Amino acid sequence: MSKIQELSITPADHALLAAVANEVSPDENRQFRRLLPAVAAEARAVAGHWDFGSPCYVVDRLIEDTSAFPNGADKRNRTRLRQAAVARLALGFFRPDDRLPSSILKLYPAFFGRLASFLHDRVNGVYDDDFFAKDVRYALGLTIPSGALQFDLNGVVGPKLIARDLAATRSLRSTAGYVASRGWGRWYSNHIDLRAIKEFTPDGWTASFARIAELLALNPSVRGVAGVAWFYDPELVRVSPHLSYIGHTLQRSGAFRVTMKTQEHDVANALARSLSRKKLHERGEYSPACYLVAWPRRALLEWAARLKIDPGVAFGSPAPADERRSAQPIGLVTAAPASP
Repeated sequence: MSKIQELSITPADHALLAAVANEVSPDENRQFRRLLPAVAAEARAVAGHWDFGSPCYVVDRLIEDTSAFPNGADKRNRTRLRQAAVARLALGFFRPDDRLPSSILKLYPAFFGRLASFLHDRVNGVYDDDFFAKDVRYALGLTIPSGALQFDLNGVVGPKLIARDLAATRSLRSTAGYVASRGWGRWYSNHIDLRAIKEFTPDGWTASFARIAELLALNPSVRGVAGVAWFYDPELVRVSPHLSYIGHTLQRSGAFRVTMKTQEHDVANALARSLSRKKLHERGEYSPACYLVAWPRRALLEWAARLKIDPGVAFGSPAPADERRSAQPIGLVTAAPASP
């Protein structure tokens, strides 16, 4: 367990967070001091809910409580109070529940420096809802930075998902992977943050999963790491082949894929940053789909051990010729920095 004071954050960045936290009136300060401890505890308690935004909803309810913050519903004040709340959570309530390896702890000074600048530079701007949801989790230590990927500590791969996949695909692959990994326990749940999009390179993915492997080694009860996204769709091998390097690595490293229900935002995200995919979709030649990809702890730890002696297993490395001939793709791909 770490506190922000133990993360070697620079005095300048700490002062910047404090400045954002103190961008409040005396009465707002009293209300935050009185109410935020209980809000932080409730946000932490609901962090394992399937809805990623559950912790930030708790914070928003506080800000929109007119008995505590009469001006909280006003757009500009809401943004200011959101930013103050995130800064105060980071300064006073940051507490990851798992042991973190040094490779991740070393990311925090720069990570919280970027968060402090992000909050400070938008004191009079708009706080994107998705960024706010992520930042509440970062501030509490519920979501952990790992470079190209960020991950939540309390993810779940439910057996109902596996049963639905079996019914939809008639394939035992995900069921076998789930049973072998005893997947009904706790998982880490990975996702992306567009503010870290520059790290979406093969080297970035390799470094990110190497850190997660070190984290798994310190926390043996966790079953592995899983993520849900449109960019795990096997169709991207056809429509965006430059995005397939992650799939090639996961394919030969023990990950399994689960069919998910595709939501409107999945379709929108798949088309937002690619004119070619958008045109294919308009012509009826591409329909975005959402999948869960799970990398069980044993397979990930074995990959990380091989990586130390064989850089050929890194993300972006070409598969050996015999693997290319015999592999049955599981269809895993992801975004590249230029056009995810």
